[in-house]
Amino acid sequence: MVGRNKIGLLICLAIAWVLLSACEHKELCYDHPHFSTIRVDFDWSQIDKEEMPEGMRVVFYPTDGGDSWIFDFPEGKGQTIELPQKEYQAVCYNYDTRGIDWTGQDSYRELTAETRKVASPDSIAMRAVSGFLCSSALDSVVLKEQPNGSETVVLFQPRRNVCRYTYEIRGLKELSRVAALRAGLSDMGGSLNLAADSIPEDLSETVLFGGEVKDSLIVGKFYTFGWSQKGETDHNQFRLYVKSTAGKMYKLDADVTEQIRKVPFKGHIGDVHLIIYLDFSIPNDPNGDTQSGFEVNVDEWEDIYIDIIV
Repeated sequence: MVGRNKIGLLICLAIAWVLLSACEHKELCYDHPHFSTIRVDFDWSQIDKEEMPEGMRVVFYPTDGGDSWIFDFPEGKGQTIELPQKEYQAVCYNYDTRGIDWTGQDSYRELTAETRKVASPDSIAMRAVSGFLCSSALDSVVLKEQPNGSETVVLFQPRRNVCRYTYEIRGLKELSRVAALRAGLSDMGGSLNLAADSIPEDLSETVLFGGEVKDSLIVGKFYTFGWSQKGETDHNQFRLYVKSTAGKMYKLDADVTEQIRKVPFKGHIGDVHLIIYLDFSIPNDPNGDTQSGFEVNVDEWEDIYIDIIV
């Protein structure tokens, strides 16, 4: 009889241990989120074929905080990924863009593209121009358990975040004496917030870009986030820097505000072609009139010319 009691006690203890273990396992399961398999895809209808990027980066930001989830999609092709079942805010952008640094990367609302700081030939602080940038942002992506056989699709529609600017300068003489040239454009935006797709309102910067001599003209093209729209009293001033073969630099200015602001803009996006007339003959004698020029080093200026498709 005693033996049977011991056996019964052991059986009861074994059952209790199993039940306790099961409860503990269930609590641990609740501590870890379930994952969903989702399909990330891209609608490229808003991007020209010639400007298709090498690939896209997608960042998912959990709305309840915590680390973001980052995925790369070569050639911008959709694929399947796994994420914890949560609510997210998400943004995508091309990862092959040039001339851009990223700030606020830990926050969906603060993720910002910034063009790099540079100095003009006369040592004025400016911003470089951007490479091609496109993006798409989703304020809410909710992932939850789906019925068997169904698939959650997260669709991004990238749009161009940069303006295409081209320019031609007429009226300059003795262009064969041009050794190098650069140009600047004031009252422009050097930063862009991706979630809002907008230039910060308190910024007004000058961007620096390149160009080339072509026949009897100086021409150039570049990408930019657009003019800052900080205030109607500000002006877009175009400044041309020309280094002559005689070793002097000449600065020539033109107000292009009207040409820029008469272009229809959607948000900060609008493509602009500038036609600038400068009545100036590039001198050959380094000991001649120096009122409009000053000595510069003969070393080549840093090449910042960025080719774009127009």
